[in-house]
Amino acid sequence: MVNKVTLFIILATLLPVSNTLHAQVPVDIFARLESVKPGEGLINIEQHAEITGMINLHISQIRRMNGIKGYRVCIYYNSGQEANKGADQERARFISRYEDVKCYKAFESPFFKVYAGDFRTKSEALKFLERIRFDYPNAFIRDNITVAFPD
Repeated sequence: MVNKVTLFIILATLLPVSNTLHAQVPVDIFARLESVKPGEGLINIEQHAEITGMINLHISQIRRMNGIKGYRVCIYYNSGQEANKGADQERARFISRYEDVKCYKAFESPFFKVYAGDFRTKSEALKFLERIRFDYPNAFIRDNITVAFPD
């Protein structure tokens, strides 16, 4: 049980660390944790070498993705000559109303689309969809999108 708790704590710390690592440099997270730095305590990790390898592989795969699979809410999509301009206007309108939510413009041929949010679960996306339903009655949830790591 203690080993599972230790592994969980280490995995919980990996997500923020993996976001700051560079993709070209393979990094052993456990070597970083065990390194001695002035003014900090000493960490000693004892575990099987296969666990170390598995977690380091997981970190490298996450870094290649540049995010995690999640959901966004599509608030605008259109094609045609004015679609790009319309997407910019809709994105600006959204940002002025919902300053706390990230908003993205994308071109997915032949449509210009505007997406809102970085949601890890569908329930989070549904809550947000209900929040904006009055302003965006045609909005819908888009799944299987790579979203930014949580802050």
